[in-house]
Amino acid sequence: MNNKKIAILATAIAVLIIASVGPASAFELFGMDFFGGPTTDFDNKFMSGTFTGNVSQNEIKDADATVKGWTDSYEDKEHNITYNMSCVREGSFITDLYQLQGLGAPEVRKYNDQPWKIFYSQAVPTVNGTNDTKKNSSGDNSTINVYICEADINGTAYTINVMAYDNKTECDGSMFCPLFEDYLDPLIKSIQFKDAKKAPEMYEVLNLSKEEFKFNQEYVNGILNGTIDPNQLQQ
Repeated sequence: MNNKKIAILATAIAVLIIASVGPASAFELFGMDFFGGPTTDFDNKFMSGTFTGNVSQNEIKDADATVKGWTDSYEDKEHNITYNMSCVREGSFITDLYQLQGLGAPEVRKYNDQPWKIFYSQAVPTVNGTNDTKKNSSGDNSTINVYICEADINGTAYTINVMAYDNKTECDGSMFCPLFEDYLDPLIKSIQFKDAKKAPEMYEVLNLSKEEFKFNQEYVNGILNGTIDPNQLQQ
């Protein structure tokens, strides 16, 4: 295993985490929380719940047959928040790999007796191959705040990847800022999981054999738990 192999896996996984989305389409019905403004219900193949705000569903273009129906994407245009969701067996390999590449350790919070791992990171858009750290026409910084929320149920990862653009909603990376408390926290509290026995396996998503995936999984886990020297990646 080497850095090149890790990079290839990370590229493949990006297809699952950050879906390619097209024009928004109308879906579900819009409700009203009389104490906190509008809400939007959603219901897909692997989970259901309620968003804060007016949220529409995104069309996922050119979804691979392996993950079709097991990924979904939604957008709050008013607050510039995108919610990408996925359900994959052995899907925690995604966040394990991201931690190997520098993603910080997660906070763990229990909702409805189900533990959720919550990661925070930031991303910077690229323009013509370079990072775009300029402010937009409204004077907002272009940095993207990213939360990855993952619940593991019997080896299946239910993941909500949340990206907030242009600082429309205050975020300091904690679980106590307005972005988390007003949008993510009520969303996770509302989640109802569905049966995922037919969810795709991670080795299928990565187009690996079971043996190849197991090797990669054990290697990444070994580095994270300290039983494998990470310098071996350079060999």
